[in-house]
Amino acid sequence: MKKNILTLIALMGAMTWTGCQVAEEDAGSDQADVCKLELVVKAQKVDSSSKALEIGEGTEATTTSLKSVWEADEQVLVYLDDEFIGTLTATPDAENTRRATLSGVVTTSGITPGSTRLTMFTPREEWSYDDQEGVLLDSDNSIEKKYNYTLASSVLVTDVSDGRITTEEAGFINQQSIYRLSFRYQANASTKTPITAGWVTISGASGELVRSLVPGGATVKGPLSVRLGTPTADPFFVAIRNDDESNEEALTFTVVDGDGITYRGSKTIPAENKVNGSFVSVKNATLPLRMELTETTTVVDAAL
Repeated sequence: MKKNILTLIALMGAMTWTGCQVAEEDAGSDQADVCKLELVVKAQKVDSSSKALEIGEGTEATTTSLKSVWEADEQVLVYLDDEFIGTLTATPDAENTRRATLSGVVTTSGITPGSTRLTMFTPREEWSYDDQEGVLLDSDNSIEKKYNYTLASSVLVTDVSDGRITTEEAGFINQQSIYRLSFRYQANASTKTPITAGWVTISGASGELVRSLVPGGATVKGPLSVRLGTPTADPFFVAIRNDDESNEEALTFTVVDGDGITYRGSKTIPAENKVNGSFVSVKNATLPLRMELTETTTVVDAAL
């Protein structure tokens, strides 16, 4: 009998190790129940402009759509409640790159099939729209790489067995809109002249443009500033999250051109185009105000 009990204990230990490998840094501590488990998730794009971006028909200047795809080896952050537990890597479906399998190792405890829900987030932990450069694709600081945030929330864990967690399919939703912008100057009834934009500040009448946020925490709101690497009159792109998705809104643009001349004007965005996840084209927006310093030869002898 004693031999049988010892054999049973040994088998149970082996089964526990197979299902839950204790993280080395936690072994022997009060957190010895924290486990390293493989997580496998089927994922899809819920809306037309989420996750990695591709141009639809035409060029960046002329397209009417942005395609949503997964790229090989894209990184997806995984959270249990507010705790980061690991990173997954995407393997796109060969037949449909709007779908992918996400896989990786997470370190956690307390996973209960049919009850535990996970949150998945891309492309990076910091959620901020500051320091954009107007670039859509193919740059380390492009919208695709840094500002195209997507979220799959409340993804239900369906099974935990043999060291692997599986979940229901995760639907990733885009958390901001992408605006295509270019500007022209027109005073009164004069000819409209393209503006070579170098620096653009965007503010909203509602005061609900988001600069940065912490999920479940503080949100910083205010005007967005975009500094283009090279001043251009061609269309450029900005990721904008607006927490007011219900009402039409006047966006005010303050544009400084390559010569330091400042232009200002507004464009009203209809309510139906403000929903986060949209692609909004505001090409050749007319700015009627121009502010510039004039040279003077007047000598000032006293301090002002």
